Amino acid sequence: MMKDVAEINYELKSAFFENAYSPFLILDNQMNFVDVNNALVLALGAKKEDFIGKNLLEVFPHLKGTARYESYRAVFKTGISVGFDQLSFNLDNVPHKWMVRAFKIGDYLGISSRDVSNLSRTIDELKNTQDSLEKVNANLKKSNKELEEFSYVAAHDLRAPLTNLKSLFEMFTKAGPVSEEVRPIVDRMQKVTKVMCDKVRALNHVIAVKSTFKVNHENVVFSEILGKVKTSLSEDILKSKAIIIEDFSVGRMIQYCPIHMESIIQNLVSNALKYKHPDRNPIIKLKTKMVDGKFHLTIKDNGLGFEQSVAKKIFGLFKRMHTHVEGLGIGLYIIHSIITENGGDIHVESQVNKGTEFNIQF
Repeated sequence: MMKDVAEINYELKSAFFENAYSPFLILDNQMNFVDVNNALVLALGAKKEDFIGKNLLEVFPHLKGTARYESYRAVFKTGISVGFDQLSFNLDNVPHKWMVRAFKIGDYLGISSRDVSNLSRTIDELKNTQDSLEKVNANLKKSNKELEEFSYVAAHDLRAPLTNLKSLFEMFTKAGPVSEEVRPIVDRMQKVTKVMCDKVRALNHVIAVKSTFKVNHENVVFSEILGKVKTSLSEDILKSKAIIIEDFSVGRMIQYCPIHMESIIQNLVSNALKYKHPDRNPIIKLKTKMVDGKFHLTIKDNGLGFEQSVAKKIFGLFKRMHTHVEGLGIGLYIIHSIITENGGDIHVESQVNKGTEFNIQF
């Protein structure tokens, strides 16, 4: 005998009701249990007989007089569903959180629920992690600000007395002959004073560059920046008979701070000239390229080079690979700071007596 549509629908609904993962219950207009599904029985560790025919307040007396209970009753009159997020109660002394929704089904009230304890715990953990990160970030900002203030004060306050000390030494040596016994000491003190003055001046330069990190970016044309650098280094380029080869065909411009880009190219080209190989004229190649969708600039020379094992150290403040020419070792530190501050990266590959290649990813 064929089943009619109503009978089939009823059986399907019953199957969904009984096999759903989420607890469901049905109440009549007197708030008595008409039915509960297996998920609810399992969740509460009870039997169906513990619910069927009993009043909601008899099973859950804590609902008496609550706004939630009145909301359930109101659904019978209005037909408008109501929902509650993260209702808390203990089950076997374990805290649980549930989402509950009450809705009208014909003359009855259906209530569905979902255990969101794990989700709630995950959200709480994420919030705690976010709070911790915000505190760490705030502390880092505070520490960085204090360090910046300390660096600024130290660099500026030391500059004047060191300059005065240097001048006093010069006046002292000009005032009259110095005995042969004292001369080496005075010479040494003058050298040390000069080094301290140079380093304080370098620190001031670093602070000045870092103060420009928040400037706006604009279109920067590589060939124009390189042209300025060539002009400023023209004497060294002529003396060394350097050949500078540029290939900006892949990307002729980029959104960047012009001062920062000039500092990057100026420092790397200047280094290539300073540390040229004594047996050959310097050849410096600048090229733009795309690698994995990211814009790169490479600057390669045929100079002295250095051991690759010390490559990571060269971007440190006051770090130098060669000491036969003047320098303080702040240029690479500055350009590394500029590039990383703008979200980029810089790598270097070098071989002794063959040359060095810097690869900048913007």
